[in-house]
Amino acid sequence: MKKTFRPKLKSNVHSIFFDLTIIFLLAGTAAFIVSFFKQPSLIAYIATGVIIGPLGYYRLSEGDILKGLSELGITLLLFMVGLDLDFSGLKKMGRVALTAGLAQIVFTSAAGFGVARLIGFDVVPAAYIALALTFSSGIIAVKLLNEKKDLHSLYGKLAVGILLIQDLAIMLTLILLTGTSINDGSVPLWENIFFTLVKTGVIAVIIIWLSTKVFPIILRHAGKSDELLLVCSLAWALGFSAFVSLPFIGLNLEIGGFLAGLALANTASHYQIGARIKSLRDFFLILFLISLGSQLVFTRMDELFSPIIILSLFVLIANPLIILFILGVLGYKPRTGLLTGLTLAQVSEFSLIIIGLGYKLEHISQGVASLVTIVTVITMIVSSYLVTHANAIYRITQPFIKRFDFRKGKAEKSLQEITFKNHIVLVGAHRLGSHLIHSLQKQQQDFIIIDHDPQIVENYQKDGLVCICGDVADPYIQELGNLDKASLIISTVPDFHDNLALIESIKTKNPRIKMIFAAHDEAEALELYDKKVDYALLPHFIGGEHLAQIFEDKKGLAGLKKLKDNHLKTLRS
Repeated sequence: MKKTFRPKLKSNVHSIFFDLTIIFLLAGTAAFIVSFFKQPSLIAYIATGVIIGPLGYYRLSEGDILKGLSELGITLLLFMVGLDLDFSGLKKMGRVALTAGLAQIVFTSAAGFGVARLIGFDVVPAAYIALALTFSSGIIAVKLLNEKKDLHSLYGKLAVGILLIQDLAIMLTLILLTGTSINDGSVPLWENIFFTLVKTGVIAVIIIWLSTKVFPIILRHAGKSDELLLVCSLAWALGFSAFVSLPFIGLNLEIGGFLAGLALANTASHYQIGARIKSLRDFFLILFLISLGSQLVFTRMDELFSPIIILSLFVLIANPLIILFILGVLGYKPRTGLLTGLTLAQVSEFSLIIIGLGYKLEHISQGVASLVTIVTVITMIVSSYLVTHANAIYRITQPFIKRFDFRKGKAEKSLQEITFKNHIVLVGAHRLGSHLIHSLQKQQQDFIIIDHDPQIVENYQKDGLVCICGDVADPYIQELGNLDKASLIISTVPDFHDNLALIESIKTKNPRIKMIFAAHDEAEALELYDKKVDYALLPHFIGGEHLAQIFEDKKGLAGLKKLKDNHLKTLRS
């Protein structure tokens, strides 16, 4: 008989502390190991749950606490989904994203339902399995696209557009499931679902009003303090989720988290909020995945072996082929369709939430939940290799998939992609930066503004400029600014240490980029030059108007080295 480790502790507080310590030691070790194989960390977290759950090597003293904390993780995850819901991005992709996304959901869920029924599942479990296999992992797909530097490519944009439609479908699924959960038999099921949809719609309308009239004013003040912004955002996300889950409204925490994020999605501070909450969300999300792994069952694995293999192959092969077919009909070349399909060839982390809710509502058994979780892990592992070797797969399959070029790539011939490349990134748009903005506009330069002040960002966004609100030292904000493709970065921010940290970060991502940074005095300027910046701005040495003239002069950037040499000579004299 296997011996379970469970130490004797003085109190519940000590027990919780010890449980979390053991959990994160195991999770950290597992994540470190899977990183060598370039696999997503969430696989390590599910494996940690398996160790403390089905394998039983460690028994939690406060298992309910873990479940409660994991609910926070789900709520914050869906808050971030609502916060990052980019309707402008969907609008740019237009009919293509909407058509491809809806068609993929319909065809994949129908095919998945048919496969599940053929291998012996009843109607309700087959429906849950079909839904789970339909949705792809945004976390994995975007991570893989970033690693390949293809997030802004055509197939990358198509994949993100389809994921956006899937996010909306996931939320609709959760709303419908909520409607079934409150069915006590006194009224028809359709009536419960209808009133749940109506309540969600009314709340959504109120939230849209708040997002345009109230939240911009609140966040304009809160955004001046990182701590205040974090606390206010968490208070809203968790407070609103708790409010809509009260019996007289009857929605669940997941929907509340999504709607709370949606309320802040159009504010100037939404990138800044996302950057602040991301680490906290990840902490609780780890606990959710560990809790999920701890609930897996490995009984009757001989019966589940064949379904696991068949359903995994469906996700890895059939789903990319479905997307290839859909995009071929819409006029995209087979290569674009295949790369998009391979990027989405894994089961979503949100599928696990849907399956977990189905298990809680007793619609499916624990065995079905375990089956979907195992398929999720397998597809996430394999899909990373499929995306990495996507071009090689295309070359091998080209003779076959050329049949999917139904319209001779008509959609791509007329497509004009506008992406920021070889652009200028201006950090700090106040005073000195404002002079530069006028000059860059006059010269019709491609540029992005990054500033931490929501008021400044709102003003420039109203003028139609690309402006991001957030701390440029945050890797997430750097990614949004596409710093690895920029030709020049100008920082007018006064914090010298922030500038030094930014320089080090930029060097690793884009060593060829030219850098102009502000300094307070001669000592700071010399240190900036030691860090290999191309020019150091001193307020008493060169003003904003002078720098603007440098850009207006066609020889300005070409003569930057000469300007630097003259400046160094003056500083050292």
